[in-house]
Amino acid sequence: MSDFLYKARDSDGNLVQGTMIAESQSEVIEILQRRALLITSVQEIIIKPKSKSLNFKFGKSIALSRKVKVDDLCIFARQLGTLLNAGVPLLRSLSVLAKQISSAPLRDAVEKIKEDIQSGSTLRDALDKHPKVFSSFWVNLVGTGEASGQLPSVLEQIAQYFESSGELQRKVVSALTYPAILMVVCFFSILVFVVKIVPVFANMFSGFGTALPPATQFVVDLSNFLRKFFIPLIISIPAFIYFAKKVLKTSKGRLYFDHFRLKMPIFGSLFRNIAIANFARGLGTMISSGVPILYALEIVTKTVGNRVIEDALEMVKDSVRDGKSIAEPLEQCGIFPPMVVLMVNVGEETGELADMLKHVAVFYEERISMVVERLSALIEPFMLVFMGGLVGFLVIAMFMPIFKLASAVTG
Repeated sequence: MSDFLYKARDSDGNLVQGTMIAESQSEVIEILQRRALLITSVQEIIIKPKSKSLNFKFGKSIALSRKVKVDDLCIFARQLGTLLNAGVPLLRSLSVLAKQISSAPLRDAVEKIKEDIQSGSTLRDALDKHPKVFSSFWVNLVGTGEASGQLPSVLEQIAQYFESSGELQRKVVSALTYPAILMVVCFFSILVFVVKIVPVFANMFSGFGTALPPATQFVVDLSNFLRKFFIPLIISIPAFIYFAKKVLKTSKGRLYFDHFRLKMPIFGSLFRNIAIANFARGLGTMISSGVPILYALEIVTKTVGNRVIEDALEMVKDSVRDGKSIAEPLEQCGIFPPMVVLMVNVGEETGELADMLKHVAVFYEERISMVVERLSALIEPFMLVFMGGLVGFLVIAMFMPIFKLASAVTG
């Protein structure tokens, strides 16, 4: 038996659509024809096979602890919106989707959401019980869609939001992946050279009986230091990472780090633009979906990903709570560019704030893409030149005593 999604028209020309369980597409067509319906389409709902799960608790706990990918959430929102828009009941839609979700945490969450709805819960309240899977952004937009009767269109907006955010994230990660790989390869290559090869030259130089050139002596001393403290240095790396994570979890630590990120040369403006794009896209989506602006600001403040900008948005929330505008505190905080302030101001005056914010998001997403492409084009040759120069320095430093000895012999 398979699930089929069908569309047809009755004798009055009205659209009739829904799902049906049948052995084949021919059986669905036969049943619909017996109902005197004019069939326009019959499509089988393809169900992807579930991946085999581990049969012990430890394996299951690992699967449940994995983070749900943005792409999985985006596909789920779009498919659920499509099924609801086609007239399929919510419980039936969740049952169909639960069978084809490949992400174990998302699949388990959907199964529990289905059970909660069967017990009389709303979709919003059911989603709210799974904060690790569905963010407050999800929960409140779905709640607005349920209250307004526009849940399919709201789910479509959620899908579009995650598609835009995911695309932006992929561009940034893709552009920085190759330079990062080059840096790691360069680091380990030089580490092997200094720890394994330099000592061979050092033993040879010790027989010369002459003072080594400063560059050679520096490399030899560095090699001795790394060989002597290699184990403590290796142990200190995860310790440093653990300590850094603990510091970043504190309020002051995250504030200082985010302030540093915004002040970084070149990358500072990139981080700022990403935060502005997230703010504009999120707030515009929520306002257009009918979420009250004060509540929308409270939710979006948590999604910008930078504590400095979050503090600035807290000022905006206080301003709106006092009945004032959004544009004025945005300008006063000194973080948002004049163009953003102007667009928000025009949006407030014309009543088209959601559209203006979406225009801002599109502008900054395009700008981020352009900056990332340029950075990628500049970083790669810079890394190659840096690696070549560093390797060249090490090689020359190792051969300088040999050249010096050869010149002394010939002289």
